[in-house]
Amino acid sequence: MKRMIVFFVMVSCSVHFPVIADNDTLPGEEQGFSVSFRGFVKTDYWIDSRTVVAAREDLFLLYPAGKKLDDNGVDIYGDPVFNFSAITSRVAGHFTGPDAFGARVSGMIEADFSGVTDADINGFRLRHAYLNLSWERWDLLLGQWWHPLFSPAVVPAVVSLNTGAPFQPFIRNPQASLTYHHANSSWLLSFIGQRDNSSDGPQGVSPNYLRTAVMPNVHFQWSRKAGNVSKGLAADYKTIRPRLVTESNLYTDNNISTFALMAYGRVTGSNWDVKAKTIYGQNLSEHLMLGGYAETRIDDEGFVSYTPLNHLSSWANVLYGDRVMAGIFLGYAHNFGADEQIAGESYGRGEEIAYVYRLAPSLRFSSGNIELCAELEYTAAAYGEPDNKGRVKHHEEVANTRLLFTAFYYF
Repeated sequence: MKRMIVFFVMVSCSVHFPVIADNDTLPGEEQGFSVSFRGFVKTDYWIDSRTVVAAREDLFLLYPAGKKLDDNGVDIYGDPVFNFSAITSRVAGHFTGPDAFGARVSGMIEADFSGVTDADINGFRLRHAYLNLSWERWDLLLGQWWHPLFSPAVVPAVVSLNTGAPFQPFIRNPQASLTYHHANSSWLLSFIGQRDNSSDGPQGVSPNYLRTAVMPNVHFQWSRKAGNVSKGLAADYKTIRPRLVTESNLYTDNNISTFALMAYGRVTGSNWDVKAKTIYGQNLSEHLMLGGYAETRIDDEGFVSYTPLNHLSSWANVLYGDRVMAGIFLGYAHNFGADEQIAGESYGRGEEIAYVYRLAPSLRFSSGNIELCAELEYTAAAYGEPDNKGRVKHHEEVANTRLLFTAFYYF
């Protein structure tokens, strides 16, 4: 609570602090520190046609829950569910500081009230915290920010908090990211850890699987922006170590390495904004997407090898308007199964789902600092039985329709 009070006092208004230095300020050189306070009050009201797989008291919707039948064959998850929430109201402090190492200095710290888990609802939690050093052609970001697969330049503009998940990655990570700029292109190299969103495994969801592999998640991305057209390509590589010891108490360092490939594009025009992204990847469950890995080749001493589950995720988003804005989001994700036969447990998300798709039209009305939004989100998931290579057979679609109303007040 003391830390919250200090934070609010520091950023309750835009301030400018002069820096006391031994040397005089050089001509044209800004020597000062400033913080601006920004954020929004946000409240959501929604109703679902059935029980859903979601986070934060169902505010962060992924897809409908599969059918669960009682002794009379009635689906106990088939009834409507509603909720109201204001937990994602947000506050952020954006700062600039004196030049350092010949670079312009900036950064931010941002938090909201959604907690780290459902058990921590209303908890004040860190979203972003980073500093950025910017030279003529280089940028160095140190801290917690969006994973590069999120690609902030091309993100679905939907009303729902899920921001297009499970088709669009949604994850923030501690990282060190270096970007080189030349002409209209940028090249990004990132070394990434895990914190709140982490890999799944035998001990549940934990960042320890990545940490004990002693290799950060590595990401390379090329992007280009020329006029009203943006595009990018990326490759992502990750190694995790699911176990330190076998069930027979023998040391093991068996790892699993996985990759992801991404392509995206965006075109803007007079009141138009068209975006699209495709990712083919393995073990992306920490991104709140479908995917994971499974156990294979378990020997007599309990040593386990692993095989990744492969998924394709694509989405497109079209917006039109200004003070009144209409939009539509289309998403599709497909499970292609494992590289090898599965001999044990699977870890991740959606291994019993063959595919998921979503159609979500929306309307936004803006006046001053207030925005009122409505969205109808139809999401269907095909549940079935995975075979010995993780390909889902005999599947049946289960659908949910969410009607969502959201109000923002920006400050």
